[in-house]
Amino acid sequence: MPHRSTRSEWRRLALGMLVLAPVVLLLLLPAALGLDRYVVTDASMDGSLGRGSVALARDVPPSDLQVGDVINVRSHGQHGDRVNRRIVAIRDGAATVAADDGSVDPMTVSLTGPSSYSRIWLGVPWIGYPFVVDGGWAVLAAVALAALLLAIAMGRRGQPKPVRQPRPRLSVG
Repeated sequence: MPHRSTRSEWRRLALGMLVLAPVVLLLLLPAALGLDRYVVTDASMDGSLGRGSVALARDVPPSDLQVGDVINVRSHGQHGDRVNRRIVAIRDGAATVAADDGSVDPMTVSLTGPSSYSRIWLGVPWIGYPFVVDGGWAVLAAVALAALLLAIAMGRRGQPKPVRQPRPRLSVG
């Protein structure tokens, strides 16, 4: 007799897909496509690439950069963090990128240095918040532990219910 899927098996499958789909999309797929991942830690590009977004970037040669592209560059601040900025002008082998919220002057990036620059290809909002917020790793670990406990609890089953044989149908008449 063929096995019929129960509702709990479908729920378990849905939970597994819910957990695995983001992992595949944000870890394996970008690596297979040759993309780099960056977590946006500042709010300078709110509206298009907000704080806590995961930015997927592809290395491109300087000649492929155009006005309007968003690139990932090292900031001129004291920490030298990587930031995402939109190119507003390109002149004489240098790109002028939009200023961040705390600066009045736009930043100039030389296009003669490295052989490639990280151009942002796609931004996925909110996924990177556990890496931006203080104590975010603890929140991420707690969510992972809760998902593991939920999967274990759903995996436990009591005795299977016996399948009743269908009653024979008697013809009337």
